[in-house]
Amino acid sequence: MSWPAFSKIHPFAPPDQWLGYKQIITELEEWLCKITGFTATSLQPNSGAQGEYAGLLTIRAYHAGRNEDHRNIMLIPISAHGTNPASAVMAGMKVIVVKSDDDGYIDVTDLKAKAEQYKIL
Repeated sequence: MSWPAFSKIHPFAPPDQWLGYKQIITELEEWLCKITGFTATSLQPNSGAQGEYAGLLTIRAYHAGRNEDHRNIMLIPISAHGTNPASAVMAGMKVIVVKSDDDGYIDVTDLKAKAEQYKIL
């Protein structure tokens, strides 16, 4: 969606000049729904950090809709990008830091231990 052919259309262009865009976007959203099983999708926001935050809000809303507000733990490796824990906290989640090895890879033993410790039965 960031491709200039899509992103540079004038915001006040008359509808007859963006019907093709609308068809492509609508079809893509429909295909994504079929693939994921979601009832709706969005191609916004384009930013990775904003998308991450939007995704976490969706996860929280899903749990809230199932009366599972207690499912608010996010396991994040210490080597993760700074937006990861920030987005999780902004979305109302509690961040639990997972250790990484000297090369920045997730410490699988620590991940398994924390997954077991914080799992919801």
